[in-house]
Amino acid sequence: IRDWVLIPIAFVMFLVGLLREFITRLLKSDAKAAPVDTIRQNQLLQRATRIRVNAGWIPPNAFRMRREYFTDKKDGVFHKKAKPSAQQPNPLMDPTYMVEMSKRNFLSFILPQAVMMGWINYFFSGFVIVKIPFPLTLRFKGMLQRGVELSSLDVTYVSSMSWYFLNLFGLRGLFSLLLGENESDDAKLMQSQMGMGAAGAAADPSKMYEAER
Repeated sequence: IRDWVLIPIAFVMFLVGLLREFITRLLKSDAKAAPVDTIRQNQLLQRATRIRVNAGWIPPNAFRMRREYFTDKKDGVFHKKAKPSAQQPNPLMDPTYMVEMSKRNFLSFILPQAVMMGWINYFFSGFVIVKIPFPLTLRFKGMLQRGVELSSLDVTYVSSMSWYFLNLFGLRGLFSLLLGENESDDAKLMQSQMGMGAAGAAADPSKMYEAER
């Protein structure tokens, strides 16, 4: 079972994960970088906020020097005229972007996992392939023994379908080490979609500077 079920499933899952990563990178459209002035203004605001919040941990002379750098009426950064930030387009209002997002999700996650689940159900259904070397409670039985309905089986045994899910989530850390940031992570894709709703409004840096002063 180890040579014909355990190792093949783990090896194929690793190859499918690499394929998902490369497909995602091929289908990902090049993101437009923000203007340099906008990045500089945001970094100045973030730095000023950190100094204000952590003022109690800075020596008085060092804090006064930093405060004059930002708020001096003659040469202070926050008293200089700032360029208005360019309005960033909202990706949720772009149908082309939404189509590309759906296509990327389908090709990089839904389709490979559907094929893998069908392959495991057809060839390895009902196999018990590994035993966990430490005791577990009965609450783990449903998670570790999917596809095997045996009430008398010890909870530390893992079925082939559960081994598939363990590899699906456990290999993400390995992909992050080998390939960098895992761009095919569906959780990150969902978070990015939820956070896109706040995009689109152009901020006035002069008003933000005045509020920070």
